Amino acid sequence: MVPDRFDLKILGVWQERGDIGPVEIAPRVNLSPSQCSRRMQALRKAGLVRAIHAEVEPAMIGIGISAYVLLTMKSHAPEAAGAFREQVMLWDEVLECQALAGSSDMILKVATHDLASFNQLLTQRILAAPEVATAQSSIILENVKSTTRLPLRFVKAR
Repeated sequence: MVPDRFDLKILGVWQERGDIGPVEIAPRVNLSPSQCSRRMQALRKAGLVRAIHAEVEPAMIGIGISAYVLLTMKSHAPEAAGAFREQVMLWDEVLECQALAGSSDMILKVATHDLASFNQLLTQRILAAPEVATAQSSIILENVKSTTRLPLRFVKAR
């Protein structure tokens, strides 16, 4: 599905407010609520919208430390990579995990309660994983910008 200009407007509003429905979106994109509803369903069905979720305030639920952890793996064999990826999927402190090109093999974004729980995650799980050779961590001091909103201006609308 190639989105048109109305679909892009809907996606823009939806990225801003995931809890908004077709009745509230309609006046913002100059369509009827029924047209918005139909288009929203089509966007989901086509896979353009992967998920809609709530953004929780970390401090309000006891998350005091967020960090990035750069990893170098011992092996790039598919079995080793698969085994580590399976482990990462079990660690709820890991918010994101990406494979990288460059001097590091993977990067994890993690969130924990405090420095002690971060140290435990790092030493007893991440570095204890047999696939990991080294880890370099950076604690986030201030969250200057964090968004899941993608820039829609690059989309070629039909």
